[in-house]
Amino acid sequence: MATDAVDYSETTQAGAYYYLCPRAASELPVFKYRGQDKSLIYKHILSPLAQHLVDHHTPTWAAPNAITLFGLCWMVTSYVLVWYFYPNMDEGIASDKSSSSSSSSPLPPLWPFAFTATAMLIYQTLDNMDGKQSRKTGSSSPLGLLFDHGCDAINSIFGSAVWVSALGLSPATDQWQILALVVAPMAAFYVTTWEEYYTHHLILPIFNGPTEGLLMGATLFACTSVLGVEYWHGYEWYNNVFGPYVFAYLPGSITSVIVPADGLRNCDMVPIITMLGLGQEVFLTKGLPMVHKFGIGCLRELFPMISLVVAPILIGSADATILERHPRVCLHVIAGIFVEAVTQLMLDHMTSRPYRAVRPCIVPLWAYTALVWFGLIGPQMADELLISYQMFLVAHLYMKFSVIIHEICDLLQIWCFDIVTPYPKKNKQA
Repeated sequence: MATDAVDYSETTQAGAYYYLCPRAASELPVFKYRGQDKSLIYKHILSPLAQHLVDHHTPTWAAPNAITLFGLCWMVTSYVLVWYFYPNMDEGIASDKSSSSSSSSPLPPLWPFAFTATAMLIYQTLDNMDGKQSRKTGSSSPLGLLFDHGCDAINSIFGSAVWVSALGLSPATDQWQILALVVAPMAAFYVTTWEEYYTHHLILPIFNGPTEGLLMGATLFACTSVLGVEYWHGYEWYNNVFGPYVFAYLPGSITSVIVPADGLRNCDMVPIITMLGLGQEVFLTKGLPMVHKFGIGCLRELFPMISLVVAPILIGSADATILERHPRVCLHVIAGIFVEAVTQLMLDHMTSRPYRAVRPCIVPLWAYTALVWFGLIGPQMADELLISYQMFLVAHLYMKFSVIIHEICDLLQIWCFDIVTPYPKKNKQA
């Protein structure tokens, strides 16, 4: 690391920072990342591609964090485009199936999904390049790791939200499918960070979200851009594959509950497959081994993620129209809470601090859930509180992350997006 020769004890005093306590300020500079991606696609295709682009097409003055942010900008742009053409997410299906389309409204264009597929592949490539660029330029730092982790957390909602629009899921009638697609990537991301918090190693399995997950997501978007949103409301997957070869062997008592009379749509099969993969990853691969090794007490750090599953279910059970009225706001609130919680978990891992599972940002969520569940507020007040909650999260996250980046830059004496300009040295006081 380029900062190894700096005496950090002279750069700050105890209590000089808001988010970095004295212990964090002493632990962060000596943090060492330990990780491994076992994906064969990453090892043999994506990693060599990223290395080639860094070695031959990336200037040495390009900051790794700038590469990361540039990749995220592609996903933000794709999300805004899809939001513009599909504000309620289900505009891509025929008006007789959509809760938001009028009979005379033409279907929105499909090219935003082609753009999203391209943006996702660009984001993945740039995300693989930033670490290699930091090693090439000798600018590796804990800030780069935390910044990359935060951008990956933010990106999780963009991909999930566009998935919902690409599948034409209705906030009025497909709520469990929407919750599954939104929460599943977040849960996998959170549990992986939770495992790293305890083991101090990030081990991505042979099939993982950052590699195969993003490739599958890009493929889904590409299919929608060619076949249309209506394709996902057909029954080909169930009639030709899953019905005769999977569900036919399940007990009738199970299929009668989970399979409608006319079968499962293609857009139903996607979240089902996603949840089965999540269950295998979260419970079998990581959850049970973690409890066996560290005891049941390690589960307390999962409280934020559990809240993001349970609270929406309770809210939807009490008032199913909230998601229909404000689908984007609901997703933004879930995303804001998730990003704050998982980024803080990573920061506490890097600074060897205990993680406070009851996050301040989660308290309003449970208060809102109680108000809706017990019928203490009407629809108008529920909408106003939800929108206010969203605005609070945006302001809080902007302030918090800006301050954290400033404090880490000051501690490590580096710039976030500049690896050429020297950081100004502090004057020592007598």
